[in-house]
Amino acid sequence: MIGRHVVFRIASALLALGWITCAPALAQTSDQRSSPLPGLLPLKTEACFGRTYDAAHLSAHPKQRVTSFHIFRDFSPDQNAEDVPQTREDLLSDDGSDGGINVTAFVRFRDRKGVFSNGLNCRKGAGGKTVCAIDCDGGSFDLRASGGSLIVNNNGFVVVGGCGGSEEDEDNPEYVQPGADDRTFRLDKQPVAQCTALRDALNPAWARLGRPLRERLSEDGALCLTRSYDAAHLASHPGQLVRRIAVLKAAATKEQTPDWPSYKLSFHVELKDGKTLRKSLNCWPDTYAYTCQPDTSDGNFYLTRAGDDVMLRDQRGLLAKTFGTELGSDDRMFRLQPADAKACAF
Repeated sequence: MIGRHVVFRIASALLALGWITCAPALAQTSDQRSSPLPGLLPLKTEACFGRTYDAAHLSAHPKQRVTSFHIFRDFSPDQNAEDVPQTREDLLSDDGSDGGINVTAFVRFRDRKGVFSNGLNCRKGAGGKTVCAIDCDGGSFDLRASGGSLIVNNNGFVVVGGCGGSEEDEDNPEYVQPGADDRTFRLDKQPVAQCTALRDALNPAWARLGRPLRERLSEDGALCLTRSYDAAHLASHPGQLVRRIAVLKAAATKEQTPDWPSYKLSFHVELKDGKTLRKSLNCWPDTYAYTCQPDTSDGNFYLTRAGDDVMLRDQRGLLAKTFGTELGSDDRMFRLQPADAKACAF
């Protein structure tokens, strides 16, 4: 899941590197700060517009899949994210750059639980229309004012998956299709707290469990995270082949870029048969996790906070590919504990 401000920063970095293509072409203006809809979405002002559809409306529109739709203008930095958060001052200063403003769209569906969202950049397009688009051809909607409300004309846009999405997102993609009853939405002004609650509902459970990993990794000296399993544990988990596991950030390791603090980490494993394996991988911030990618795989596994501990989450069994060996069905998640650097040397 991508953070509400981070999506724009990641996309900008990838665009600069030439790794992605832009969203549908929009008309460009000068560097003068402006909003395409200054009456309802003025610069440097938080705003929430939305609508939740009741049972009577949904019964009368059986083809409507969307049960609520909100648009949020938000300038609150997410201090829990692993990506280095921008300051509120920076977010306000960037607002309206080249005539574009950022919004986050939140939707709920009648056939899938939860809140789903994505960030969009809105600016004047061809013919003077305000178009809100997602990078990497993630879709768009048109936006116009109608009295004190916003009218959304949905062209179809992704809310799970797409550019920068995690593997979990890719396994469970979601798209707001412009169907017969999901094409036009009238959103009325709502209290900002309503959109804030939707934003906070998207945070994973571990988002507030301890200090962000970026803070721990940035500290001077080595960082050792390890776990050993005794005979009783291994006997009760016959699908686990890992006897000992460690993740080490060496004392000399520094973040590769200050604004996007990625690190080379060393992964050590000792199997029940006594065999030891080691591999160094690049790991980088991914909203509320650090993602690590094996050289031999297109997939990733993740490190997330767990209080003072750290969880290694390997949903797709990629540790086995990392080490070029077979691992068991119980070798997918490990709770690692901080220890002296010597504990990671095996």
